[in-house]
Amino acid sequence: MTIGIVAALPGEARALARLRARGTARLADGSLLALSGLGHERASATARTLVDAGVDRLISWGSAAALLPALAPGDLMLPETIVAGNGQRLSCDTALIEAFAARFDAGVRIRYGALAQAPNVLANVAAKQFLHERTQAAAADMESAAIARVAAEAGIGFMAIRAIADDATMILPPAAHAAVNDDGALRPWAMLRALAGRPRTTHAQLRALKQLAVAFKAAQNTLAVAAGHLIDSEKAA
Repeated sequence: MTIGIVAALPGEARALARLRARGTARLADGSLLALSGLGHERASATARTLVDAGVDRLISWGSAAALLPALAPGDLMLPETIVAGNGQRLSCDTALIEAFAARFDAGVRIRYGALAQAPNVLANVAAKQFLHERTQAAAADMESAAIARVAAEAGIGFMAIRAIADDATMILPPAAHAAVNDDGALRPWAMLRALAGRPRTTHAQLRALKQLAVAFKAAQNTLAVAAGHLIDSEKAA
């Protein structure tokens, strides 16, 4: 059995392989990892490429934004349902989730429930609250719904493995948006311009960037643990 793993950004995939933007790799267990870049359409195209390559399961891998205050950076989201932007609900493979979750100890807090499709980066509390009220989901990302739909159309299993990065109260400053492009490539000069263009908010943005960096590091640590269990589970299969 061969799984296809779709991650949006190099930083999210680092626990599995070090890749450049939009890169691909075959992992030690034979799994295929592909970076899609941000967004629904890119994730869908990448997932279809993996299906065409012969994978028989798809995994959406990376980070997610919490929509509920109970979720904290570093929590591991293993959703049972994906809520697409049009309201469609797509089921995840329960057997895959249960087998994967059983490999963790108490050091990682696993969360279940629904994962919603975010139309864009959820930059503030109001956007997160609105999406939760509309979907009743616990967390959100921009890619999982597209990958789940491709899996459903292909008749293969699907699971999302998403570590919480920003919590429900965290605000993403303009400098954070400017810091990377849609492929995940760093844009330091663009970030500096975003900071310089709003001098009255520079200190607040720097504080928010520091908080985001700490939160994303917690998500990366969880993904590093998850990567070891994922490869082990595939070897066992």
